[in-house]
Amino acid sequence: MISISKAGSMRSPVIVVGRFAFKFARNARGRASNLYEAKLYRSVNATRRALLCPVLWVSGRGFVLIMRAAMPLTEMMSMEQYLAVDEAWDYVPGEDSSPFEPKACDWGWFEGRMVALDYSTPAWKSDEPAAP
Repeated sequence: MISISKAGSMRSPVIVVGRFAFKFARNARGRASNLYEAKLYRSVNATRRALLCPVLWVSGRGFVLIMRAAMPLTEMMSMEQYLAVDEAWDYVPGEDSSPFEPKACDWGWFEGRMVALDYSTPAWKSDEPAAP
């Protein structure tokens, strides 16, 4: 099975080949997102890691990230599901904000559990200008 998504503004294309997903950075934010996801996956505890789609490899400058492939959700998460995930993440003051968004395309099924496919929000949210 091969599928290609060109929908991302920072990482595109995302190519799924069998059990592997390849995220190609489109720009500096995409490279930062790839590096952030790889670092986060390697550094979190087992409880948090179970919420994340596994990262297998990232290139040195973040141009390419290889993850395990997961079956994307078809509908946006309910508020209850999102709050449950956020609670399981167990945010600690002083660390980056929650890396998730409830969009269906950001979540999928992997080995019988729902996992985040895109968990890089803190990597680029901090460089956006503040709202007026």
